[in-house]
Amino acid sequence: MEKVIAFDLDGTVAETFPVIFDSFRKTVHEYTDKWVSNQVILKTFGTNEVSILKELIPDYSEDVLKSFHENYRRAHLSLRKPFEGIDDLIRTLHDRDVKTPMITHKGEQSLQASLDALSLDDAFSPILAGTPNDADKSHQFEKVLAELNVPASEMAYIGDAPSDITACQEAGITCYSAAWSINAKKDDLEKLNPGNVFESVADLKDRLIH
Repeated sequence: MEKVIAFDLDGTVAETFPVIFDSFRKTVHEYTDKWVSNQVILKTFGTNEVSILKELIPDYSEDVLKSFHENYRRAHLSLRKPFEGIDDLIRTLHDRDVKTPMITHKGEQSLQASLDALSLDDAFSPILAGTPNDADKSHQFEKVLAELNVPASEMAYIGDAPSDITACQEAGITCYSAAWSINAKKDDLEKLNPGNVFESVADLKDRLIH
């Protein structure tokens, strides 16, 4: 087993996509009087929420971001637990002295709101949030490798997106693809990461704990 197993958040640790869609949709409507679909919002994914808001709201300002964070915290009232098995997986990894960083494109304030709502404040370390200026997770992986002083061969990442696989390949680390979200693109993941795609947290745990 790797000494470091990092986690993505959205669609990997919790089913946060309904929360995300609701928050962006309400914020966009507040500032443009338009209702945007999930598909429109999805097309902007892969960057920090500041970049997404700038793309969806032409007259972006700091007030827009403030409104988004308020909507995001309210939307999280309907999501208070991670995916089934995530708590157990993290505890098991910690029992085996495996470090569990959190690496995500999500901005720091939104990320903390999610961790608070899901009662996962102490589950991950170090925690690397996204920034508007760098959408490349491979850079985040390199920072964690340097901070924890481990070789790439001893680190893995659990993420739900095809882009996570590419970033892992660039950094030379293993990618375990999470396909348990309602929005998971299992076929796309299988094409890029054959043999390392899992449809449940339990299946992934069986692979990791042997």
